[in-house]
Order: sequence, then C-alpha cells, then structure tokens
Amino acid sequence: MSKFEKVKENLLNSFDKLNEVLEIELRDNFSIIDHKGQSFIIVSIDYENNTFIIRQNGQNIIESNFDSTKLFDIENAKVIAFIPIDGKKGLLGFGDSHCDFIFFDDNDFCFVEFKLNAISLSERAIRKNRKKAISQLKNTIALFDDKLSKNYEGLDLEAYACEPKTYPDDGWQDFRIAFLEEVGILLSRETKKICK
Repeated sequence: MSKFEKVKENLLNSFDKLNEVLEIELRDNFSIIDHKGQSFIIVSIDYENNTFIIRQNGQNIIESNFDSTKLFDIENAKVIAFIPIDGKKGLLGFGDSHCDFIFFDDNDFCFVEFKLNAISLSERAIRKNRKKAISQLKNTIALFDDKLSKNYEGLDLEAYACEPKTYPDDGWQDFRIAFLEEVGILLSRETKKICK
C-alpha cells in the first residue's frame, strides 16, 4: 500500500465525515479557489467570459467574476487528495478557527489558509491577518497531529498562509521563523505547489 493510501485510510478511520468531503484529483495541473467561504477545486475556467466551474454536491456550478489572483495552483501532480476543512461543506464546518483546506500526495501533506481577499495594506491589518492565518494553521495541524497520532506515513509536512501579492516582505521572516520553531514545519506564503 502506498503512503498516499495509508494516509487516506488513517484519515478515513479518524474522521467520520471524511467520505462526504474527500476529493481525489488526477489532473497534472489544477487550481483551488475560496468561493463564498468554501474551498473548491476548479473544474474549468472560461477566461473569455470570466467564469469558472466548481463541483458542488455532485453538480457542476458555473460562477462568474473569476479572479486569477485568488487561486492556489497545484502543478506536476499525479494524484492529490483534497479535503476542504473550513466552511459549510468542509470537514470541520464553521466554528473553531481552522485552515481552509488540506491536500496530500505520495510525498507531501499540506495545510493551506487563504488570506487572498485581504485588501488593507496597513501594517496593523497585515500583521493581524498573518497572526490569524498562523493561528488557523496551528489549530488544524494540532487537530490532525492528534487524530493521526502524528503519523503522516513519512510524508513531508508543509504549511501555506497565502497572501495577496501586494503584501510587503516586512515582518514575514519573523513569522516564518517563529512558526518553524513552534510547529516544526516550514511556512510559505506562496500560492503554488509544484509536486515532486
């Protein structure tokens, strides 16, 4: 059994609702979007009409006002397990503060929090958004560490606090170092994962 299958089986045994939200993606390249407080894999994008399609409750739904700056891209994938965490249809739903989604393959297990809708560039707002993103990631990592007894079958753990490109570098390194020291996982603010 592959690492991917072992982690998937461990998660299915740990979370009752996982079967309802787990998606397996087989495309090499695809994107994830936060839409109305819920993370979705984008089925397709129509740039000409500025629309995109997501799958909700087994149905393809066309949505308008596509914004390519609000995506998390996954490239060079073979097979990816995607689990929305936060939101109405997420694994944990609304309530405690958790990250938006996780995904994993045969090499990496990734926790992702979107802060791409942030618009204020004040130093205070940026710091507040970063602190909240890190708190949400920490809460989710702690929960999964507990549920899986920290057994990720040898997968490398990664965390992403996705920020708008307009955010400055100032202060980011301090957050990154503190996160690594406290959680033991590298923290990135990138909006792209290139799979191994």
